[in-house]
Amino acid sequence: MPTDKRAYVSSFKRANSILNRSIIRVENPELGIQIHYWGFMPRHFDNMEHKHSFFEACYVLTGYGHYLEEGIEFPLQPGTLFLSRPGIQHQIKSTEGLSLCYVAFEPDEISSAEYYVLAFQQLAKLGSPVLQEELNPTPGLLWLSLISLFHSNLPGIQYPNLVLNSMALSLILSILTAHGPALNADHFVAETYDEGHFMFRQAELFIKDNLNEPLSLERISGHLHITTRHLTRLFRKYGHQSFVHYVQELRVQKAKHLLLNTNMQIKEVAVLSGFESVHYFTRVFTTKLGVSPARFRRSQFNEGRSDSSMS
Repeated sequence: MPTDKRAYVSSFKRANSILNRSIIRVENPELGIQIHYWGFMPRHFDNMEHKHSFFEACYVLTGYGHYLEEGIEFPLQPGTLFLSRPGIQHQIKSTEGLSLCYVAFEPDEISSAEYYVLAFQQLAKLGSPVLQEELNPTPGLLWLSLISLFHSNLPGIQYPNLVLNSMALSLILSILTAHGPALNADHFVAETYDEGHFMFRQAELFIKDNLNEPLSLERISGHLHITTRHLTRLFRKYGHQSFVHYVQELRVQKAKHLLLNTNMQIKEVAVLSGFESVHYFTRVFTTKLGVSPARFRRSQFNEGRSDSSMS
């Protein structure tokens, strides 16, 4: 494996820009995966303790540090694979900086076969947070293969969408098999979708369809004909976080897509994402991602996230 971080910088910039524009969903007849973002970072230091409502899988190319999950500390080194699961508090620490590849994703339960839905549910509950590459080299090899498509010295077309989609789907399935229980139907206990899960799915669909409008517990509980207290419990159980944070996550994801794929002004992005003001939008976006919307558009993915000493 290369040890010079500089060798990755130009490839990271192209990978960030292309993948976050073109590979935001991958699927085949049995499985649909929504990808929230890709990340290729030449130098990652400490971040704040936080959690997601989705999976975020990372691979360490170079550098050393630690991954903390709910008070447990795991060492990070070249070749380490680590997975943040939905609803799990986690943090990355490194004094020298880590060269990382990562992808945030979640399965689409509506378009996926029950077998895969159950597999990802088991991954969320029982997945191994940290693995060394020698235990399962496949995800690391796929990360390296994906990056290689963006090397500047390659002639011709470097990233046809069919290739990228196939590699992305293979990568996520390799993450499932590496971190999760054995991908064998005999290992999964069928979970009956109770009424609570059914109600949550209806609430989730209503939110996604009306994201740019005012949303409140009262409005959605009224739509579903349940109490706000019941709806709050559903989001804690099935959404792995509060109703407010869940809605904010979806709005930030929509805002990121608009910032990356349109020339809309920040104010327009805020309105279309359902934020009541630019000030509130900026505060929530910055809190979630650690960077303002304007700076995200300018440098987060278009130019790659590297510090000045690497450029």
